Amino acid sequence: MIKEISVDEAIKMLKGDENVILLDVRTQQEYYTEHVKGSRWIPLDQIPYRLKELDKKKAVFACFCRAGNRSFKACEFLKDSGFEELFNVKGGIEAWKKAGYETVKNSMEEYSGSYASINSKA
Repeated sequence: MIKEISVDEAIKMLKGDENVILLDVRTQQEYYTEHVKGSRWIPLDQIPYRLKELDKKKAVFACFCRAGNRSFKACEFLKDSGFEELFNVKGGIEAWKKAGYETVKNSMEEYSGSYASINSKA
């Protein structure tokens, strides 16, 4: 069973553990238009081909999309592929924005820093 977490729970996980990866599984256009700073972007349809980029022994994955449906599918696929610590962020980026958390717009920036820099609610 895939555990669903709220945006606030995801923020707590991201700030509390550097091994947590917020995996954005949306399309390139969606990610370019708006994404969460520090998120790791691998579109849902590319996950089967890019599994080696994800360390199933170290990281906890909070999967993320526009509203939560594709990310749930990503979690299911990752679980079937041997990943254990998986969480689906309920409501995706729409819930993230509604909760007042910051996003990056119109950028394909690659960010490799710490999640400790994620801004809290405005």
